[in-house]
Amino acid sequence: LTLQLTALPKMQLLKKATLGWLASAAPPDKNVGVPQYDPATLSPGILHLGVGGFFRAHLASYLDELLNKDPESNSAWGIVGAGVTNGSYSKRKKTLESQDMLYSLVERDGEGSSARVIGSLIDLLPYDAKFGPILEKMRDPEIKIVSTCITEGGYFLEPSSGCLDVDHPSIQHDLANPDKPKTVIGVIVQALKHRRDAGMTPFTVLCCDNIPHNGDATRQVVCGLAKLQDEELGKWMEENVCFPNSMVDRITPKTGKKEIAFIKEKYGYEDADPVFCEPFTQWVVEDTFVNGDRPALEQVGVQFVEDVTPYELAKLRVLNGGHASLCYPAALLGIEYVHEAMEHPVIGPFLDTLERTEIVPGVPPLPDITATEYWETIKKRFENPTIYDRIDRNCENGSDRQPKFIIPAIRAAIKKGDIPLEGLALVCAMWSRYCQGTDEAGNKVPQVDYEWSRLNAAAKRTKADPQAWLSLKEIYGSTGENQRFAEAFAAAVKQVNKDGVEAAMKAYIAKYGAIDESNKENDPALLAMV
Repeated sequence: LTLQLTALPKMQLLKKATLGWLASAAPPDKNVGVPQYDPATLSPGILHLGVGGFFRAHLASYLDELLNKDPESNSAWGIVGAGVTNGSYSKRKKTLESQDMLYSLVERDGEGSSARVIGSLIDLLPYDAKFGPILEKMRDPEIKIVSTCITEGGYFLEPSSGCLDVDHPSIQHDLANPDKPKTVIGVIVQALKHRRDAGMTPFTVLCCDNIPHNGDATRQVVCGLAKLQDEELGKWMEENVCFPNSMVDRITPKTGKKEIAFIKEKYGYEDADPVFCEPFTQWVVEDTFVNGDRPALEQVGVQFVEDVTPYELAKLRVLNGGHASLCYPAALLGIEYVHEAMEHPVIGPFLDTLERTEIVPGVPPLPDITATEYWETIKKRFENPTIYDRIDRNCENGSDRQPKFIIPAIRAAIKKGDIPLEGLALVCAMWSRYCQGTDEAGNKVPQVDYEWSRLNAAAKRTKADPQAWLSLKEIYGSTGENQRFAEAFAAAVKQVNKDGVEAAMKAYIAKYGAIDESNKENDPALLAMV
């Protein structure tokens, strides 16, 4: 059911009672979809950890669609959310509770926008640094799936090996104090131990983070920690708990004052915590759930497959690798949004050249689209002028992202031998330049990285000794020792620090790429390159 806005006598806050205000005539461009089910009739079946914008635009959105389609058959799949760090979580919990757990999802592109109210999130657990409410909910037999969206750093993977970082202080704590875990991984281990000891069916652990083979990686850290605590417990988890791999995709920027104001101006009501995203969405999941117990999300477009690898590799390399490639030169040049970077006369052509020359050739074939065609769809999404995907968001935690999105592409180029890697080396050099701490105008850059101090120190040494950066073993592993890559990186560092990132990108385009004809007359330097 799509209901329409009426002129309100005063601005109404989104609540269950407010949905009635959305039921009378208004212009077609103010239509807002509302739940065709009563969220109060749902029981919890999914516990989701990490209640950020992406989860609310993705998993919660898919489930809302399914509930709209068939509420009776899916009423046992309500979502309970929980925050694993406080940050803005307590504020979000208070806000959404004031809105009866309802929020708006707005899809936007250059052609317009559409909005609907999401009702699949039925509760948020109170924040507790000791994870008490989360552990209690995981022990609830009604919970069949525990889904996670806790960022790459929440899995305590050692970047170069992909294994559990057993030396991390938080993991060491969980090994010494298994009953008082400090990590999400430790909490999952304890909850599954409780279920085993109580003779209960385990839950499925569904990772929704951008990690290569995310289900396998989650299995490795959960079962790995369990084995170190109790060998038999770890073996039981390996045999009885499912960790399906999945590929998740939807560009979802952070919500700010601009987005909140858009709801008021465009649709005539107030939502203090809406989510904005692109129209495109994709979710590919391996169909391995405990006892096959899962919602029938294939009815609303989720792809259940035997092997998610081709989709995952393409997305991590082409899309996430694309963001990881453009964000640092954009930040160094003072650009605020991704679509503005794509419009830039050098960054846009640089990324297009890099994707076609070095990233796409290393991506295995996809079942239903070529890697080049896939890049064309990604490029259009990056160019969406209404998403306002911030460059600083994409620059965050490069020490987690680069090993997952860029280093694998470098390894693929090295392995194949006939793929150039100067562009990927330049991406690493621009990241290193960013980690020096200032942009090219001398402004300080946001220092949002778990390893910022080490990165900053290494970046400053790299100006004189490029190997100082490649010696970050937890990031580059043996890749930094490859002669071809090391030489390309050293050359890129020299050029970036001497001539600037724009000149370095122009040189790369001149060697490998086609110049955007529309930009020649606006940039004489580009014209001179051909």
